[in-house]
Amino acid sequence: MQEVDQNQVIEKMQRILTGRLNQLCHNQHISLQDLSRRSGVSLSTVRKISQGRHCNVGIAVVIKLSHVFGVTPSQFVDENLLRAEDKF
Repeated sequence: MQEVDQNQVIEKMQRILTGRLNQLCHNQHISLQDLSRRSGVSLSTVRKISQGRHCNVGIAVVIKLSHVFGVTPSQFVDENLLRAEDKF
């Protein structure tokens, strides 16, 4: 069984969250300020996620953000992105 490096998992999730957040904002024409206001997640946290600088995003934040975009948390953290990351 392969040993899981916790830091690698955190970095992988961070890349996925950053990419997905930016993609959804772009596709739905939602600014970071608007996302913050509508989700109740601080603008500082939203900006950090968008810039790939936030490594401790809890499920509550993912739920709040996904709700604004009209997707489920599992759609927000798209399984295809997880699989694509595994190929690198």
